Amino acid sequence: MQQKTVRVCHFHKLKIMQNGNIYPCCRGRKYTLLGNIFDENIYEKIENSDIICECSMFKSVARTPDDKINLDYIHYETSNVCQANCVCCPQSKEPLNKEKELLSKINEMIERYKPKHIIAIGGEILVQENAFSMLFDLHKKYPKMEIQTITNLCVGEERLKQAEKIFDAMTVSMLGFNKHTYKNEMGLDFDKVMNNFEYLYENKKVKLSPKYLAMPTNLFEISEFLKWALTKDVQKIYLHCIHEFKRVANVEEVFWKKTFEKLEKEIKQILKDNKENIIAKNRHFISIHETLAEFLHIDNNYIEENGFSNIIFLTI
Repeated sequence: MQQKTVRVCHFHKLKIMQNGNIYPCCRGRKYTLLGNIFDENIYEKIENSDIICECSMFKSVARTPDDKINLDYIHYETSNVCQANCVCCPQSKEPLNKEKELLSKINEMIERYKPKHIIAIGGEILVQENAFSMLFDLHKKYPKMEIQTITNLCVGEERLKQAEKIFDAMTVSMLGFNKHTYKNEMGLDFDKVMNNFEYLYENKKVKLSPKYLAMPTNLFEISEFLKWALTKDVQKIYLHCIHEFKRVANVEEVFWKKTFEKLEKEIKQILKDNKENIIAKNRHFISIHETLAEFLHIDNNYIEENGFSNIIFLTI
């Protein structure tokens, strides 16, 4: 079984949503709400709250007098502005109300807590001028503060080189693994994304984590993605799927059962062929969304029996 870390979660990580609500993690469960960033007493709320919950990786417990807030992460989401047109995305691409005010409050919180890491997401950060400029200034002021984002990486050369100076780590999200699927499902240029990835990979200044987002229409390309990702010395590999997968696909139908039987064989064979290199990572390396893992029959027993404990992990 995967061992859970016991801690006061919100003393280590804060997740700030687009509406300003703050939670101790990205799951944002209602009962874990700490407050809103626009609350006058938000710092008092954060520092005096007890949030009792647990997930697949952590168990959050009550504070003790010895516990002090020492943030590893501030993870925030501020906008939906994006140059992609992903078929699975329900969001408007228009700027949100009070985006500038929210960025200002987030910047204030970062200045107060000085987290070791910042994760900036929401839409596509690389095309959001205000959000990008704030990160540029933070990087200049706190060069040891690690800045991360999730990106589609489909930008021009000038912005790519600017981003390389700011970001320490990028998760590159992919909704397919060929130019036709990419164009149809994301409205983006697959070749540009791959060229940009290779540019960053060769320069070795940014830690890269390729992430596949599976949908009913791109399932079989996940095998080619995984083969490719395992040839790279990347930080982490994500095999995830859209949250609505079970709703948009009648997975009890024979068609889907046969589809996943075939895909299961392919994925498990790839893992077997690369077992030695995967185990050699000796860290959390491959994240598989629990829905996808269920369809592929990759559970904790499979992980343990194949020597992948604490290397392949399941996530919500």
